[in-house]
Amino acid sequence: MVSYFERILSCLPAALRTTLARMREGQTEFLSRLSEIRLRAGHYAVLTIDGGNLPLPLLFSREELEKTLSALCGDSLYAYSESLRQGFLFAFGCRVGVGGRAVYEGGQISGIAEISSLCIRLPHTVPGAGRVAEEVFRLLSCRAGLLIYSPPGGGKTTLLRELARAVSSGAQAKRVALIDARGELYDDDFPPACQVDVLRAYPLALGIEMATRTLSPEVIICDEIGSMGEAEAVLNVKGCGVPIVASAHAADIDELLARPPIAALVAGGVFAAYIGIVRCGNEFFYRVQSACGGEVRSCCRS
Repeated sequence: MVSYFERILSCLPAALRTTLARMREGQTEFLSRLSEIRLRAGHYAVLTIDGGNLPLPLLFSREELEKTLSALCGDSLYAYSESLRQGFLFAFGCRVGVGGRAVYEGGQISGIAEISSLCIRLPHTVPGAGRVAEEVFRLLSCRAGLLIYSPPGGGKTTLLRELARAVSSGAQAKRVALIDARGELYDDDFPPACQVDVLRAYPLALGIEMATRTLSPEVIICDEIGSMGEAEAVLNVKGCGVPIVASAHAADIDELLARPPIAALVAGGVFAAYIGIVRCGNEFFYRVQSACGGEVRSCCRS
């Protein structure tokens, strides 16, 4: 079976494709260390490896980026028009962020033109990444919510993906509704025994509402709460007695709790604990704090 990386590789400009193939052959665990491939028109391509940025002396034009984007879309940009309007697409198991000029129609963004950058985020299966969160969640009897936070690229999505696998399988398996709004949480590596229902590409608030109404979940897991509308959807779920495990961008707990949507959720008693992720190279450290201010666990590593 052709891996997602091979499929992504086939869409890239030839010079970058050759460079990545050589790096993969010459470095052990290259794919496990590589998390992003960035192309910017008129600027060096950049790889994110072990959390750091590695520029490559390769320049690509806007036309080459547009050709790459078309290949990622299977030469059918129209099929991805809705997600491209939001600045991303989901291709071959990867999320691709797209930079360019917004096109407006009727006062609303209808598409994107003059493509200037592509950010290809490569998913990873990291056994044990969700262990700390699973321990905390089960300590809370799987009845109270968790909020995972870190800066962008800190490992939130990987943690949530592994937590979903763990909570939905085994002797204490729960029915998990996975709201995969950006196409990053679920992949084909989920074991057949997992009790997971996936709502993919739905807006987060709508996905949460639909899962609660139609799927009878025991746990809802979603990524990146960012708006008041999404916070309101989560508050409605709490009223139905379903715990939410979610994530948000923040560098520390103070920054997290200062964000209005998160403050509303805290005031509503949605989360029983917060788990902050700190990345150091290819290692991840976790700080777990209860919502009442005490420590559930101190700084630890998976």
